[in-house]
Amino acid sequence: MSAKYYTHFIAQSEDAIEYSEYRGVVELLGQSKIQGNRDIAKMLARSFDLDETDIQVLQWHHIH
Repeated sequence: MSAKYYTHFIAQSEDAIEYSEYRGVVELLGQSKIQGNRDIAKMLARSFDLDETDIQVLQWHHIH
């Protein structure tokens, strides 16, 4: 089972000078529902090999 989410976030590692802004749909395979910004930040951080604190979630919502 999968769940799709629209996300808009900024990723910046601690020692980076610039940041990267992303927006789009992410699909979670075999995951439980996301409950808040920290949950989605953790998932995104794992995908980008960053720390959770390196992700600033600007907007997200579940796509039905």
